[in-house]
Order: sequence, then C-alpha cells, then structure tokens
Amino acid sequence: MSFGSQKLVHTDGTMHHLGIDAVTPRVILVPDPQEVPLYAALLENPVQQSCYREYATWRGIWRGEPLTVMSCGFGCMPMAIAVEELHHLGAESLIKIAACPAIQPELEPGTLLAASGAVRGEGATREYIDPSYPAVADMPLLGALLSCGVPDAGLFRSHDCTSLETPWAPGGPARIARWAELGVSALDGETSALFVLASILGMHAASLAYLAENYATGAAAPMDAQARGRLFTAAAEALRCC
Repeated sequence: MSFGSQKLVHTDGTMHHLGIDAVTPRVILVPDPQEVPLYAALLENPVQQSCYREYATWRGIWRGEPLTVMSCGFGCMPMAIAVEELHHLGAESLIKIAACPAIQPELEPGTLLAASGAVRGEGATREYIDPSYPAVADMPLLGALLSCGVPDAGLFRSHDCTSLETPWAPGGPARIARWAELGVSALDGETSALFVLASILGMHAASLAYLAENYATGAAAPMDAQARGRLFTAAAEALRCC
C-alpha cells in the first residue's frame, strides 16, 4: 500500500513549497541554499530553476546524465516537504550531502561517511508513521556510494536541536557519549526524514557526510572546495550508476 501524499501546487502549476514544476529523476540535496550554486558549478550547463523559500534548485548535466541540485533546508520538517514534492514531480533517486560531525574517535575528519541508517530523534517523521518504522538507506544506492570512493558507512542520528548535542552545550558531552556508546557514528539534522519519506513513497535515498570535525577527539578538517568536489562527485557518480 502506498502512502497517500497530496500534491499541492500554485495556480501556475509549480509545487507549493519548491516553486518548480519539473525535476530530473536524480537529485542531490543540500541543506544550505547558499551552497547549491557551488555544487551546481560542477555540472555542465548549470541553470537555476528557482529560488523559493528555503529551496534553491539548479539543474545541469553530469557526465552525460541530467542531474538536479536542490537545497532541502535545515532539519527534518523541510526535508520531508522536499521529498514529498519531489515525489510528485517524478524524482526517483535522492542523495543528501552535507558536512557533519563524527562522534566515534576512530573516524578521521576529512573523510566521507555514508549513512546505513538513522536514529529517528526528531518529531517530523512521527507525524507520518510510528517510531517502530526504520529509517534505512536504499541498499543499491548505498552500495553505489561505497563503490564510488566512499570508504565506509555507519549510523547517523537526526534530531531537531543540533546545538544541544555539541561539546559546548550544557549536558552536551553526556548526550554525545550516550549515542556513541550505542554505535552512532555521526550527527545530522535531515537523514531520518529523507529515509522514512523516501521509503514510504517508494523512492531511493542515501545520505553522505563529509566529516568536518570529530566531537570525540576535537580534530577538524573544515570543508573547502576540494572537499566539496569529493563529496559531490561521490554522490553524483553513485546516482549515475543506479
């Protein structure tokens, strides 16, 4: 049984939140709309489709295949909106890319890490389905990432208040330690909604992080143009292979 998502459009036919009326089958999602043009510049013939609300959308060509790069906003609520509306436009495969902090001491900043699954530590997906439903990556798409230069996969934790799980927040170190002891590798704000919504809508989804810092060790490798290129290339190649 498919999930009953309602298509909402403006009078001009564009999606209510995304502000676009067409999309390519493969989409790379980025939380920050200001980063979208930086990734779009890596495409051939990039064209901006829209910049509406928190959703900036560009499309172009990646090694002969059409590809969309779109911001999904920060957090699981705007991610859920993005996935639903992309579904109505015919998108099939989605990969989110972003810089995230690691919480396992052996994970080196400056490396890539794919999400095998995500802890549903947020409220948005509970409005769709109860917490017993898993947030897991699409296995073929995850496998494609691991075949495209991504060295490993691990559990992410998505939650609504990222500032509460930092080494500087009151009680933050204890919260981080609890999830690290349970095997979580990295923290983010969107992956669980991406996985849950894609799954109930019959789409393929994966999530890829550039580990910009490690809360367990204090080490850091801030995102630069080279790191951004590695992150984007791995995602774009995985989408092209699936």
